[in-house]
Amino acid sequence: MGTIWIAGAERLPVSLPGGTITSTAPPRAVWHTTEADPGTAAVWASMIRVLNSKSAEPQVLYDPVTDRLGQFMPLNVAGRALKNDGTTKTNRVGRVCIQIEVIGRAAKPFTAYWKPGPNFRALMAALRSWGIPEVWPSGPPPNFIADPPHNVPEDERSRTIWLSKAGHYGHSQIPGNTHGDPGG
Repeated sequence: MGTIWIAGAERLPVSLPGGTITSTAPPRAVWHTTEADPGTAAVWASMIRVLNSKSAEPQVLYDPVTDRLGQFMPLNVAGRALKNDGTTKTNRVGRVCIQIEVIGRAAKPFTAYWKPGPNFRALMAALRSWGIPEVWPSGPPPNFIADPPHNVPEDERSRTIWLSKAGHYGHSQIPGNTHGDPGG
């Protein structure tokens, strides 16, 4: 078993407890963006309120400008930031399915301006503790498409890969989901 609570992460309020993991698929991490500008306490608080009000909390919230890290729920339970596709309880696929909501915008990827700090390194160590390899089974997340449609076509969201491969995924790569985050 891996890390349950990341050392140094703030405990964040959650609207409902996370769900039970029901899958034995390999472990994975899913990256999201909030579509808000990072770097302020006001935006941090606003993102917590928004995620709580939608009951769409991931396990982790991260601000790449301040290196602020928060955790809504233990890493060994299902988050709620993915849409279930009608066939699969998408949030529950994997020995763990750790979801990270990065305060940032898909059209302006945070990796272009951020420098990993100690909290980011603690997050990555926690993901590795669950055996999540640092690979992108569906390839790197695609660049955000500004013109309609705003998302990746369903045929680029491989159910076979999602159900069988460990590693990192973008929200844009998950079957049954229509978001374009986290961008390239």
